[in-house]
Parts: sequence; structure tokens; C-alpha cells
Amino acid sequence: MTNNTCPVCQRAQWSATTQSCSDYLTQHSFQVQACQCGGCYHTEVPEETDTDYYGTAYYNSDKGKFSPLVEQIFRWNHRRNADFFYTHFSPRKVLEIGCGRAYILQALKAKGCEVYCVESSQAAEWILANSTVVGLDDAQLAKFPQQSFDLIIIWHVLEHLPDPVSSLQRAHHLLTEQGNLCISVPNRSSFQARLTQCCWFHLDVPRHLFHFTREGLQQMLMAQGYEVTAVRSGGILQNLYGWWQSLANLFTPKTPNVLYRFLQGGNAWRNNLQYRALIIQILSAVIWLPVGLLGYILEEITGNYGTVTMFARKRGE
Repeated sequence: MTNNTCPVCQRAQWSATTQSCSDYLTQHSFQVQACQCGGCYHTEVPEETDTDYYGTAYYNSDKGKFSPLVEQIFRWNHRRNADFFYTHFSPRKVLEIGCGRAYILQALKAKGCEVYCVESSQAAEWILANSTVVGLDDAQLAKFPQQSFDLIIIWHVLEHLPDPVSSLQRAHHLLTEQGNLCISVPNRSSFQARLTQCCWFHLDVPRHLFHFTREGLQQMLMAQGYEVTAVRSGGILQNLYGWWQSLANLFTPKTPNVLYRFLQGGNAWRNNLQYRALIIQILSAVIWLPVGLLGYILEEITGNYGTVTMFARKRGE
């Protein structure tokens, strides 16, 4: 399957939208297309490009993705997620597809789990050189026998993959019969996404190749042989900040996510200084802070979260 095929309905029926959205790092514009099935959107990226849309501007540095205080909150949130996985599933052998800095796996390893990760060759060198977990490339992963892992995590990664269906099929092959798959993605059908459109913080073009709705993600999992066992919020940090940054972006649509880059600090901020936009976003906080809080509460009440986490198991024959 290629990017021309919808991972939800398996057909190439993309329709151009009016959304020409900007990458907050390069200011390059990208067309976002909608599938007629309604379950997925797709970022149209040129096949040949010399631009590195990841790199240090995205990953920041080997010391962390954020400035020290925010980085500690970021790591605490991943430890909290690891505690949830360990408490609810008691996994012995864990695979994370797209582990990033591997904070979740490090916490699970400290609890006695055997942990493995698969990471893109585009990732920063210090991520690929992570010595705290066993890193695997595609060839090494292919050598694992069927039903090797009792927990597989795809945490805000599925939307980055050029072939998400293939990854779900591979996970299905590697998951034990009673094992659990955990996927967390931005929810394109959420209130914050529909209200702010191209200013939506979690759009993140062109790194996010696909943008799933809650219903589309569930439909895709079922089509690949899974049974969804639970649907939860993607977490207060992702969802509340998603509201705040998305609303702040409405005040500076040509320079989105400038407050986020400021919170990152380091290379992410120094490489793209936007003081005027930052001042506008800070001053407009008197509007977007309370409105975003109300939006977050509404999403929590309705279950239409800005980011959504689904847990699934293999469907019984």
C-alpha cells in the first residue's frame, strides 16, 4: 500500500480540501486531502524532497526535547503511562514501534519487563544509539516468531508511518493471543481539530502523513483482525495543550506553534526566532486559556478527545 491508498477503507478516493497548511518548522505549505470514507485525511508530500523535516529543529538535542522544567513534566507523563501499562496488563515482553527517546520503555524495563523498540532511520543519532533498550531494524524484527510480545505500543507514531496498515499487520503477527495493542493518535474529528483546522496543533504537517478520526482508527483496527477493548483520552497534557496552542495559533496563523517552540528552548527556539508572534500568543492568553479549558472539559464530557488512545486484542475466530 502507498500513500495514495486510504488505510481505513483501502481505496484511493482522496478529495482535495481547502486546507493548505504550513509546517511550523520550515513554513512549507502542504495540501491536506480527505478520504470520501470520512475516516482519514492525508498530507500530500512531494515524493522527491531534499528537506529534512525531522532533524534537530524537531528533536532539539540529546538532553531532551524541551527546556529542563517542561522536559521533566514530559518524562513524568511517560512514566505515568508506563505505570498504567504495567498495572493493567502486567506485560513480560514489550515492543514499542517508534519509541523516540524510549522513556516509556525505560520505565517498563525498570519494572522488570523485557523491552524492544523499532525506530525510523530518520531519527536523530542519539535516539538510534539509545543503549537502554534493545533496538531492532526491520530485518531483525522479521526474525521474531509469531506471538513474541504480550504488549505492543504505537504511541503517537501511526500517523507518521507511510504504511500504517502494514505496521498493524506486523503487530498482529507478533502479538500473543491474549496480548494487548496500545495505539494513541491525534483525533481529526475532535472539536479542537474541527474548530481550528490548519491551526490545529496536532496536525503537524508534513510529519503526520495521515490524520485519523476516532471512528476511522477503530474501523482500521477491526479490518486488520483486532477487537477494540477500550477507548480512552490521549491524556491531559496532549489534549489541554492541544487546545491552548491551537487557539493561540489562530492569532498568528502564518507562524504557528511559536509558543511550543519557546517551551522547547534550545535549538528548536534558537533556529527559528519569532519574537513578535510569541508576544502576540502570550498576550492573547487571556482569551485562549479560558476558552481552551472549556473546550477540554467539553471533550472530556463527550469523549470526543483531541487525542485518543485505543486498546485492542486479536479478534477471536
